[in-house]
Amino acid sequence: MSFWNKRLYQSYTGVCRRMAMLLLASLWIIVSQASAADAPPFHANVIVTDSFNSATVLPEPVSTSVRTSYRQVLSGYSPHPMATEQPLRHWYSLSLQNNSAVTQYVYLNNPLVIPRTSIIYLLDERERMLDVISYEHGDYDIPSQLTTGMTLPVTLGASTSVNILIGISGEKPEYFPLVIHSRDSYDNQTQSRILLLGITCGALLLLVTYFFLSYVYQKTSARFWLASISLLILVLVSSLLEPVGRTFQFINYGTQVLALIMTVLLFCLAKFTHALFPRIPVWLRIPNLIISLSPLILLFIPVKLPDASVALQLLPAFALIQTLLCTVFRDRRNRSLNRLLALGWLMLSLSYALFLGSYNPRLVMLISSELNAAGSLLIAMCTFALCVLLAERDVSRQQLHTHERTIDSLNVFYDLFRNSAEGLYTSTLDGDLRTINPAMCTLFGYPDEATMLKDVPNTRAFYADDNDRDLLVGELLEQKVVMGREMKGVKSDGSEFWFSISCQLHQENGETFMSGSIFDITKRKLSDISLTYMASHDPLTGVFNRREFERSLHSALQQTPAHNPVMILYLDLDRFKAVNDSCGHKAGDRLIKELANILTNKVGDRGMVGRLGGDEFGVLLTTQTEESAYLIAVKLLDAVQGYRFFWEQRIFTVGVSIGLLNATTHNADAESALNMADAACYLAKQQGRNQVYCYKDDDARLQAYEQERNWVAIIHQALDEDKFELYYQHYMPLSASLQGDFYEILLRLPLDNGKLAGPADFLPTAERYNLTSRIDRWVAEHTFKWLSDNPDRLEQLQCCNININGFSVADKDLRRFMLNAFQQQQIPHHKICFEISENTATVRKDDAVSFIDTFSEHGCLFAIDDFGSGFSSYGYFKSLPIHGVKIDRTFTQDLLNDPVDMAIVTSIRDIAQARRIQTIAECVEDKATMTQLGKMGIDFAQGNAIAPPAPLRDFKSLGGNQ
Repeated sequence: MSFWNKRLYQSYTGVCRRMAMLLLASLWIIVSQASAADAPPFHANVIVTDSFNSATVLPEPVSTSVRTSYRQVLSGYSPHPMATEQPLRHWYSLSLQNNSAVTQYVYLNNPLVIPRTSIIYLLDERERMLDVISYEHGDYDIPSQLTTGMTLPVTLGASTSVNILIGISGEKPEYFPLVIHSRDSYDNQTQSRILLLGITCGALLLLVTYFFLSYVYQKTSARFWLASISLLILVLVSSLLEPVGRTFQFINYGTQVLALIMTVLLFCLAKFTHALFPRIPVWLRIPNLIISLSPLILLFIPVKLPDASVALQLLPAFALIQTLLCTVFRDRRNRSLNRLLALGWLMLSLSYALFLGSYNPRLVMLISSELNAAGSLLIAMCTFALCVLLAERDVSRQQLHTHERTIDSLNVFYDLFRNSAEGLYTSTLDGDLRTINPAMCTLFGYPDEATMLKDVPNTRAFYADDNDRDLLVGELLEQKVVMGREMKGVKSDGSEFWFSISCQLHQENGETFMSGSIFDITKRKLSDISLTYMASHDPLTGVFNRREFERSLHSALQQTPAHNPVMILYLDLDRFKAVNDSCGHKAGDRLIKELANILTNKVGDRGMVGRLGGDEFGVLLTTQTEESAYLIAVKLLDAVQGYRFFWEQRIFTVGVSIGLLNATTHNADAESALNMADAACYLAKQQGRNQVYCYKDDDARLQAYEQERNWVAIIHQALDEDKFELYYQHYMPLSASLQGDFYEILLRLPLDNGKLAGPADFLPTAERYNLTSRIDRWVAEHTFKWLSDNPDRLEQLQCCNININGFSVADKDLRRFMLNAFQQQQIPHHKICFEISENTATVRKDDAVSFIDTFSEHGCLFAIDDFGSGFSSYGYFKSLPIHGVKIDRTFTQDLLNDPVDMAIVTSIRDIAQARRIQTIAECVEDKATMTQLGKMGIDFAQGNAIAPPAPLRDFKSLGGNQ
């Protein structure tokens, strides 16, 4: 059997055992109440002798009539019930005969739980009335206190007899026995009952007192409900005895009183169960409490109850429900609790059964069980008390375990407090230091906690500025918590440092405290300060960088009034490149640094000096006129000219070109103003260097330069918005049949005026402003994408020529991009031929060789563009690993008329054939030239004679295939 099945089986068998015990108790009551038929026969005549002790008799029914005199009853006369409005009476007769020679004193007792309204006539042998007693009005003396039910004292003379005539109002009782006691028997029984009642009530009163008082101190709900249960049982037991029953008028309101007491008792028992088993869900607690109201509910339902004590008969069923709830929702950590509680319910049910047997007149001859009922009741109450103690012991164990875990947690937190790398402290709002940890002492330079608590009277000593703490406390009172506030502190030796503090408020014993953590951020703060400095200053020279210069210029243009103009000096060093190239970057850096110091010293506090580029500086003047600014520029010019740079026993002189701009007279923003000053500096260089040029709007040369700057903006916009457009131009073999497409990719730039700009219009500007790499990247990216999107064109392609600018061959990022583009777009390398201009191969030979080697390894082809235009063209046949040359258009345009062009083309062909390099003739404009080139052995021809340039999006094969 698995673990869970075993647990389920044990729970099931436990429930069955408890149900069986409670059912036995209930069956005991049912069998007892149903055993009237098995009771011994009763007699209507009782003979009293000297040895008479007690007897149970059944009075003989005489008649049922309205209220009449006893003589009419004895004579059998009975008026019709409808003839009067008086209530019916049921008459019974009983004869008592004294056969002894002395007077006998006997007591008649009818032990009903709720007495019936009765009138009793005592008659002698001649039917003369000796006495008349009305139990309803209580007009007789009870011989002893704490009697049960109706008790009638009767005196029997020696050798006499007394007839007793009893009239009972209301419904006719189905069973009306009487118990007759002798004086001695009655006194003994009363004394025993008083003793038993005293013990029972004393024990219950002790439980009530103890648990009510203990509830006041421990506030345990189970103790309160158990005290209430004990009190209600005490009231219930007391109310069933005379004279309490007569005081409460049980004869009229007994059913209602018992139902009310029983309802409250069941309610308290239910709450007691809930208190012991808190796992019982709310959706079951509410129905359980509603069931406890059943005694009151039974009073209002139109059902004839078999007996007035039916309210008491709900206890076994209610006990069964509570036992089931306790079993299902038992606490697995306290397995004995539900078993003990089930035993308590069993004993309470047994006490109930024995109690009914003692007071049910149908069972009085069968069961004499007052002692057993009291014993069962006390056992049940003691068991309930033990349940409370057991549950509280379990709760105490859990609380103890929780306290142990809390202590362990506190120890952990204490260890964390002691060993924390952050300084932790607690202080009052006034700043009185209460607790600190060792890290706090180390942070502020104290040897131990005691020394620090003694030497630091107030936490104000932590702060370099006393106002910092006031601001911190104010923010803390407003927001209740402060996180990561950075402040400057003071150590014990007086040195300052930066720390970060986080703190919050908490209440303890009605006083407000601050708890905080502090850690040293001096290194980070200094690093931040350094980063802030680096963000606004040039790391080499220490002057402001371009970003900070532009920001200051923007701020000056926004704030400076018109009568105090903003002046800009744009400085570009002359002959700096010669020093940098001949002596290296280290010498160039030192030269820039020394010149920056000279410029800063000359400007002083009259303006702001910034480094705007490699060898470019700017001076911002906001307190000078245009004339004084010009004088400052001249002084800077003279200072630079007079400077001599010494490096490794070599002396260098440098110059500077300065552009001057009065920014406030041109209504320009910071960027535009700086560009205009740059343009003025450019014209200063153009006019011969080492001079100052003042910006003028009507200068034609300045306008041309501005136009060039406009091209820069147009190129940037075209790159950002994909405004460039790809064209293509076919070229064809002259000595072989056409077996696919050969074409060159060309670039065009549509302008806003509708015109189409060619590379000659914008490439010079792009080269001057280092934009060629971005343009070549755009061309390669969109060409490869077009080939990838048109796989049929890619399949027909034999060779696609793409131009690479001379400034791009040194760009390693471009190389990586193009290698990645080949891989992503799946373009075969051998179908791409890169064209490099001859000028590039001349000036950037090493970069060109590196670029060619990189892509040749993957199978790409290379050709020299504009071949023959340089001074050392033929040397490239041996020094560059190329696959073809494109003969410059200057040799093909007049080939048929100029024998020199013919000779040059022939020599290029011969050397190319010797190196097995293909030749391509550019700008072939007619068929005659194309035919001549073919006869001369040129491999390919390109020009309008073959096909004019056309948009790549409208691509057509040279043979006319779409």
